[in-house]
Amino acid sequence: MTSLSHAVCRRCGRCCEKGGPALHRQDRGLVESGILPLRTLFTIRRGERVRDNVRGTLESAEEEMVKIRGQGRGWCCLFYDSDLRGCTIYEHRPLECRVLQCTDPRELTAVYRTERLHRRDLLQAHSPLLELVEDHDRRCDYHRLAKLRARLAETGVRGREASEILDMVNYDHHLRRVLAEDGGVDPEQLDFLLGRPMRKTLAGFGVRVRKGEGGKVVLELELD
Repeated sequence: MTSLSHAVCRRCGRCCEKGGPALHRQDRGLVESGILPLRTLFTIRRGERVRDNVRGTLESAEEEMVKIRGQGRGWCCLFYDSDLRGCTIYEHRPLECRVLQCTDPRELTAVYRTERLHRRDLLQAHSPLLELVEDHDRRCDYHRLAKLRARLAETGVRGREASEILDMVNYDHHLRRVLAEDGGVDPEQLDFLLGRPMRKTLAGFGVRVRKGEGGKVVLELELD
């Protein structure tokens, strides 16, 4: 029987196509050295509804996760080359990629929820950006969103709860635009700094949004 330490990768790409890995504190050097620039990362914030690839379930994120982005609009890891059927940073791949074995996921399962890398670890302790990130987390809190969503069935889309959700979405949208246009922040870093746009993540809560007439920033809610 082939042991875990000597298992051979079949280079099928299935693991990479399911999405990039979450980063752990052991991977911090990959970011700080520039192997994984911030523009190649995105953040899943606490309380966001996500698919757990290890458990195969849709659940609320228990803690923040910094992950490698997908290719285009898909989930396939940014660093996977489908033509070569291999990783373009293989010698510097993150922890989860190093321990993953398709035939036996026990080693990945053991480290999956341990010592995850957070945005705070990568931003200076007193950086204005860190303060902004933490304020955004408070104003666009997913746990609060989940409570508001639970009440929508009773209050409808014209109630106070819907209005508060819209305030979150509009603030998130406005802040991204201001940072990119006036703050000198690379737009490709915004998904790392602020997580994925709330207009996209609301779908995980059973809520849909769309722009109003005339392309206004104001968004409308639709219940599933």
